[in-house]
Amino acid sequence: LAIQALGENCGIKSVSLVHPSMLELRDFEQAQGPVLLLTSKDDPELNEEFAVVKAKPFGQLSYQERYNDRIHGFCGARGDFSDPDVVRDVNRVIQLTAGFFRESLK
Repeated sequence: LAIQALGENCGIKSVSLVHPSMLELRDFEQAQGPVLLLTSKDDPELNEEFAVVKAKPFGQLSYQERYNDRIHGFCGARGDFSDPDVVRDVNRVIQLTAGFFRESLK
């Protein structure tokens, strides 16, 4: 998992987690850089876990957004790209991710 690499001092400086799964509090506790957390209605909310990252010195660069109308995998193979609302949200995720890395990797 990307967030685990963020805690291993292996050169990863920030991570974007789009409709993530199998995350644990420990992953957020060990994170050593900003996290972009984008969850769907099928994913755990992870608010308490994300608060751990927000409290760290780089927390101001971390951001969380939830897509309550979207299924897990909406940005990938499970996405219904014939639905303009899904396309809109996928484009938002792409823009958020690009902006996040632009700021967090300065």
